[in-house]
Amino acid sequence: MSRQLIFFPAVSRDYAEGYVYYENLSPGFGGARFEVAFRDAITSVEVGLTTHYRCFGNFHRVLLPRFPYSLYYRMHMETVVVVALLYSRYDPKKIQTILAARAADPQP
Repeated sequence: MSRQLIFFPAVSRDYAEGYVYYENLSPGFGGARFEVAFRDAITSVEVGLTTHYRCFGNFHRVLLPRFPYSLYYRMHMETVVVVALLYSRYDPKKIQTILAARAADPQP
């Protein structure tokens, strides 16, 4: 089974920030490793064999392997709406505020 994925535009910005940060930290390797971790998290969501932790209401959270980032998404039937890729060490109130603001935006 494969779920349909829809990404909010802000996820691209979130991803780019993380990618650039890790690429600058380890040129030639950091960004590539971050990309692999991101793709692994997306695959985990898309395949849907794992139940991910539910937090901040109806958001599900997937931890990126080996990186302090979390992917946040919502389920709508068999469609996954990916809302954010956020630094996991943010204050939980900040994460909740970001998710609430993005969820209020009707444009995925």
